Parts: sequence; C-alpha cells; structure tokens
Amino acid sequence: MKDESLIGPWVRRFLLEHLVVERNLSRNTQASYRDTLTLLLPFASKQGGCAIDRMTVEELTPAIVRKFLD
Repeated sequence: MKDESLIGPWVRRFLLEHLVVERNLSRNTQASYRDTLTLLLPFASKQGGCAIDRMTVEELTPAIVRKFLD
C-alpha cells in the first residue's frame, strides 16, 4: 500500500484547501463537513475492518457511505 492512497492526507487537503481556499465556504459549513467526516471515518473503519490511520481512499466505498447515510 502506498502512502499516497491513505485517506488522511486527502481529508486534510479537502478540509484545509478545498473548502477554505478553493470554495471559500463559511466556518459553519466547514465545521459541518469536519463533523460529518469525524463520524464517517470511524464508521467506515469499523465496516472495513481496518484502522483509521491505515484506511485508504479505495476502502471508503460507495456502499460504506450509503450504509453510513442510512
């Protein structure tokens, strides 16, 4: 597994660069995304049977996201 596929750096970039710099979203919207990811990642980790810090982008499947949203 390459470190490039770990989800942590991608989430960090999404929260710090995309939402703030590229989209210029309000602090409340940024907090909402952060809080949702704070709930989603442990759920996905449990569903996939891997540690959050070792989870890859590929392991966060559409099926897991759908289960989370149900």
